[in-house]
Amino acid sequence: MFSLSSMNSEIDRLQTRLASGKRVNTPTDDPGAYFVAAGLTARASSLNGLMTGITNAQSAITAANQGISAIQSLLNSAQTVANQALQYAQSLASVTGTNSSAFTTGSTIASGSGSSTRLRAGDTVTVGDGTTTATYTAVSGDTIQTLLNAVNGTSGLKVTASLNTSGQLKFAATSNVNVTIGGTLNGAGGGTLTSILGLTAGTTTYTNNTLRQGLATQFNSLLSQIDQAVADAGYNGINLLTGATSTVTLNETGSSSVTITGSQATSSALGVASAGNTFQLDSDINTALTEVTNALTALQAISTTIGSVGTIMQTRIDFNKAMMDTLTSGADSLTANDANADGAALLALQTRQQIAATSMSLTRGGDTSVLRLFGL
Repeated sequence: MFSLSSMNSEIDRLQTRLASGKRVNTPTDDPGAYFVAAGLTARASSLNGLMTGITNAQSAITAANQGISAIQSLLNSAQTVANQALQYAQSLASVTGTNSSAFTTGSTIASGSGSSTRLRAGDTVTVGDGTTTATYTAVSGDTIQTLLNAVNGTSGLKVTASLNTSGQLKFAATSNVNVTIGGTLNGAGGGTLTSILGLTAGTTTYTNNTLRQGLATQFNSLLSQIDQAVADAGYNGINLLTGATSTVTLNETGSSSVTITGSQATSSALGVASAGNTFQLDSDINTALTEVTNALTALQAISTTIGSVGTIMQTRIDFNKAMMDTLTSGADSLTANDANADGAALLALQTRQQIAATSMSLTRGGDTSVLRLFGL
């Protein structure tokens, strides 16, 4: 009976080993192997638990890189739009004299008494932009250059004075302003602004260049798209393009970690402002082009920083996966059973068990037959 009981216990143990695939299932099977394997399995489990955070951070980096690609494309489009606006001429207000004879910078325009072709001392000529006005007061012997100096030397005036190639006075706005010509003449000698300088008193109104204005609207729309791309570049609550920061634990003890620091990548953060003066001035367009160029450089720096962290994260993901495989394989090698040997042993035990059971049955049957001989 004891032998059968022992065989039953051994059969149960072998069946457990075959079912679990392990030769060590409890500390009593092999204390050393059991606890070492348990430690390796626990570490593998801890590393596996960290993989969610690491993978989440890596996905946030991927989302940021996709956002950067979109922003670069939009900035390139904005650059194209601004360059296109430069192809259309500025429609700034200007006034050109109508005098038939050519002036030179040394041409005399004023005398003491004045005439039909000369200003009289004390006469004035004014040039304004709607906010600032330059006033030239004639002095006998003054030249065209004196008048030019008076206009060009007026601080804040958005109008320049010059002689064109035909020797005529030209007053050109440097901004989207009107140009107003005026003056006060005493009338001596019948001279007028027209007869003396080829000018007509009045205001030349500035008119927007609608083509440039439309391109400025497109430019601003692209900036809005950049801001929307930034807002949409987050992953599971982490948006590195809005300056978010994320610290990721890399090992089970917490002694290894990496901090991912994002950067603001909105149009304003990159230093690109809305189209100034609806792109009416070349200077406004050139400013926008400079800002876009600088933004592309800044965005490349952000991409490099995020990309380097992404490389670290991917390396760590690969390392942790390999480490988990090593730990799991190590634990398995310590506790794995030999299925062939255990199967053969189980078959042998089951055969012995059947033989023993048959023998006991025969023994009990023999005793019964002897007792019957005696009528018992």
